[in-house]
Amino acid sequence: MEKKTTVSVDAELRAYTKKLHLIGTSTMMAVLVLTFCPALYIFIAYDSFPGWSTVAAIFGALAAHEFWTWVMEPVMYFPMIGIAGAYICFTTGNITRMRIPCAIAAQNAVNARNGTPKGDAASVFAMVASVVVNLAALFVVILFGNYLLRILPEAVKAAFNYTMPAVYGALLVMMLGIVSTLIGKKK
Repeated sequence: MEKKTTVSVDAELRAYTKKLHLIGTSTMMAVLVLTFCPALYIFIAYDSFPGWSTVAAIFGALAAHEFWTWVMEPVMYFPMIGIAGAYICFTTGNITRMRIPCAIAAQNAVNARNGTPKGDAASVFAMVASVVVNLAALFVVILFGNYLLRILPEAVKAAFNYTMPAVYGALLVMMLGIVSTLIGKKK
């Protein structure tokens, strides 16, 4: 009897994983296509194309900047978030600062370990909840953002000039941390 149950569970898990990959891959491909829609709109509506050399230069700069992220994030985070969590994270973004802490907190709350079905379920529920909260906050900002900007003091508005340097500084520190961790592990 026990062997039959194990085979049944394994078959169900394989079917679930297959369906998960189908839905996840389809969703990510749809997001990839939608990502290019604004550029295509500008190209078609305004007959404006910067040229393939400019496109290649921009892609090269982005690839050079994001290469380690593209390689390391899936390797580092997959054991914590599982298959479904990977699709959620790499579709919605904000992995390090929001999705992973939510997943870890949920796993700790239910006393689950990484890589177990219970741990994967807890992390998926937590990440979906973080996406919903993130979208709700974004919705409020989109609806009331102009009003908020009008009532903010000038000193606060002037502080927005430091947003981009702060973001790039945080990215630099994060990249240096990854590189130093990699160098430290080789020693």
